[in-house]
Amino acid sequence: MTIEHFKIYCEIAISKSIVTKALKVSLIVGSTLNLINQGDILLALNFEDINLMKFFLTYLIPYSVTTYTATSMKIEFQIGTKAVIGADLKCKGCEAQVHVDKGQLIPECPSCGIKTHWKLK
Repeated sequence: MTIEHFKIYCEIAISKSIVTKALKVSLIVGSTLNLINQGDILLALNFEDINLMKFFLTYLIPYSVTTYTATSMKIEFQIGTKAVIGADLKCKGCEAQVHVDKGQLIPECPSCGIKTHWKLK
């Protein structure tokens, strides 16, 4: 992975839609897991016995997994979807190249048609 690819990956990972989705998942999954793992302590309001590392990791892990998964899906630049960032793409099949701007629909490759799989140039 080049530094340019890493910058694009980071730009997608901190986009509003992904951060919002990851926060929602983290809140629901993290709260559920905290109740399962430390529920007796939390319900008894015995805050000095809460394992803070476990408490915060239980929110961080779902956030991280959701962010990684959503970013991985967006970085694939699937045809017919909107580009979340501007990027130069290369077709995995025939090496044709195209530039897409943020918000632009990702086109099919002229040669590969609906079998197009784009990757970052």
